[in-house]
Amino acid sequence: MRIFLLSGNRDGSGIYKLSKKEQRYLFSVLRLSMNDTFTAKDKDGRYFKAFLYDEESLALEETDHPEETLLDDLSAFKGSLLPITMMISVLKNKKNEGEIRMLTEMGVRKIVLMETEFTEGHLNDHQMERLSLIMREAVQQSGADLPTLVGPLPFEKALDEAEGKLMILHQGMRKSSVSIEEATADARAVTAMIGPEGGFSEQECLKAEDRGALPVLLKTNILRSETAAVYAAAAIQVILQSKKSNDEQ
Repeated sequence: MRIFLLSGNRDGSGIYKLSKKEQRYLFSVLRLSMNDTFTAKDKDGRYFKAFLYDEESLALEETDHPEETLLDDLSAFKGSLLPITMMISVLKNKKNEGEIRMLTEMGVRKIVLMETEFTEGHLNDHQMERLSLIMREAVQQSGADLPTLVGPLPFEKALDEAEGKLMILHQGMRKSSVSIEEATADARAVTAMIGPEGGFSEQECLKAEDRGALPVLLKTNILRSETAAVYAAAAIQVILQSKKSNDEQ
């Protein structure tokens, strides 16, 4: 279900001023017309019936029934997704952009950017702002909740952001390696660590394992870092949702 995500510039008057980019999105992308009503959501998770008051503003009315004015019914799934944190390495060029867009659309709860021993990329303030914008656009397209974006953090500092079962994905077999199904057994929340091109160093693997991380070897081909993140997030989500459904039966 597609929902319009409000930025932080909403005041208490019930009138929301649209930015130029938001105006283009509503009128050019969604092709809405004046007086159309649709569902909007603010950063605190409150839902509103949004009325196109004029070309530059919306009139907002808080609602407990957001489904009444959805922009579409592209997704019939109305359940909640279990919390997944993805710790991903900073990558060179613009590889993090597509990776973060897809993780956001999939409903990942938190994304932590890491600087590892083999990290080659660097993110400046402008690039971080762009990643935040990409996440907002992905939310509006997919209807997902906006994830928390953290970092970039040094590897050891990133470990402090872990929630629930912690796993570190690697390319080679380690002594205590388990499958992703075994790593998520009895989990209600999961954190997965994905390294850069070339993976994590031996020292990083040991540090993570000392903090309780389970080493996981994916049963698949060798994947690029950004592909591995999306693959792992999807696999974890399917496993957790399947377990949740079985528990509820």
